[in-house]
Formats: sequence, structure tokens, C-alpha cells
Amino acid sequence: MDRVTIIIVSDEAEFSRSVTKCWDSERDCLSFLLSGSSFEFDCNDFDIAIAGAVEPAAMDSVLRKLRSSGKPIIHISRMNGSAPKFPSVIQIAENSGWQDLLVTTCRLIVEREHAHAEATRLHEANIQLDHQASLGRYILEMRHTLNNALTSILGNSELALLDETTISSALYLQLETIRNMGLRMNEIIKRFSSLQKEMQLVEDQTAKKSTEKYSVARA
Repeated sequence: MDRVTIIIVSDEAEFSRSVTKCWDSERDCLSFLLSGSSFEFDCNDFDIAIAGAVEPAAMDSVLRKLRSSGKPIIHISRMNGSAPKFPSVIQIAENSGWQDLLVTTCRLIVEREHAHAEATRLHEANIQLDHQASLGRYILEMRHTLNNALTSILGNSELALLDETTISSALYLQLETIRNMGLRMNEIIKRFSSLQKEMQLVEDQTAKKSTEKYSVARA
């Protein structure tokens, strides 16, 4: 979340003002939506929901609607009121210092969401790397087979090109193209082998450094 949008659901303007005042110094990275208990919303409109100062009879319905969004929800409950209990709703009692606790809780939620997004990104990147690694391993495993096929193609095309008297000029040009493309593919396969040796060297050096660090740490 680059910019966090908080929806405040309350039937009291003073409660909404108290909540927004908590972030006076952080308005550049926050935006607020204000709504009453009879609200309708799009879950894409906000990142965190804060509900409080709602008639007790309506609070249960408010929290149920907010929970359907799948977004983090914080319920600020009055000390003398009954607080609906939902496992996925964070309950904060409206007593001394509740604003500080609210700000801390929201910050932790944002950090958690950032960590989750980063973990998801890394997981997807890891899947992509696994796919690429599988393709790379397959190519390396098949390079000998490809090389044998190319050797046959190059050898036969060279033999055919030696006998210019029995083939037409058009066929001669086609055979030259086959030979040249075969040579190009052969260079690519050689590069695969070279890359494998380079990667193996890097892997061996990394393993050696790890072993040396471990030995120094134990000394």
C-alpha cells in the first residue's frame, strides 16, 4: 500500500474528528472516508476500516458488512456498551490512550500488509525462477543429443556441398543455408556448455567461502 485509505464508520461527527486527528502529522500518506452506519461501500475503496460510536443495535450489522470486504477492521467499543465479538475484528476499548493504541495498531496492520505483499511477490518470483531453472536444466541435459543431431546435419550438408556438379544452384544455396544455420546452433550449444562451467565455478566458490566462514566462526 503506497497510500493508505481508512474508512471511518460512525454516527457521531466528534468520533470521526477524534480518529482523523490521530494522524495530523501523517496526512500525506493517509486518506479518510467518512460514513454513517447505513453505508454502502466498495471493498476496493479502502484498506482499513474503523468503526465506533454507532448505535449498539446497528453495530452488529456494520461489522458484518465490513467483514465481507476481507479488509482489516478495528472496532472502537464504548466502555459501557456491549461489544459484538467477531474473531477477525480487532477490539479496542474507548478509554484513556485509545487513540495511541489505534495508531499503533494501524501501523502494524500496514506493515503486515506490506510484508504479505512482498512475500507474495517473492513467492511468484521464485516460481518463475524455478520454471526457468527447469528449462535450463532440460536444455543442458539435451545439449549432447542436440549436438549429435547437429553433427550429422553439418557433416551431411558439407558432403553434399562438395559435389557441386550433381546438384542445382538453387539446392546448393539451400544446403549452404542449412550448414550455416547448423553452425550457428552449434555455437549456441557451445555457449550453454560454457555457461554451465561458469555457473559451476561460481557455485564452488560460494560453497568454499561459506565453508571458510563457518570454520572461522568455529575457531
